[in-house]
Amino acid sequence: MENSLKDLADKTLKYLCVGSYIEGINFYGLKILFGENEVNKARIDGQIYLNIEGKFAVLPSLPEFFPTVETLPELDWIESSKIICELRMKKVVDLWLSIDVPNLIIVFESGEVLYVNGHNDKYESWQLGVWGNTNKDEIWEIVCCPGDDIAIWAPDDFVG
Repeated sequence: MENSLKDLADKTLKYLCVGSYIEGINFYGLKILFGENEVNKARIDGQIYLNIEGKFAVLPSLPEFFPTVETLPELDWIESSKIICELRMKKVVDLWLSIDVPNLIIVFESGEVLYVNGHNDKYESWQLGVWGNTNKDEIWEIVCCPGDDIAIWAPDDFVG
């Protein structure tokens, strides 16, 4: 993952999520729904979401070392949903990608951390974006790609 892509991904993730609350989940896969925040509410009127397709964990606080894909639990959809439901209405205070692999780290006001593993050789481990925005010319999407890479779509005026 290139440093410039990581920086743009971090900037976009923060714009979309810092200050927002987890408002719900969608039961088609594991899709977390975020509310608007003070920074983006004038520009985004669609639904901000995080689709998790890989392994994840909710940690009680920021660890010195994050779990590896091998140490993360294997969860079925019921267990995954229960864990994410515990984060309902918790406020996001920071988020970023790890340095070499696009692991997603979301820190909540409670101190808890949602850690989403980004490594997979065959599929996208997670995607964060906006759907249903009335401004169809603005695409907001960050995708964790196979092979530890990242793809980002954001409006030109935001990128520049």
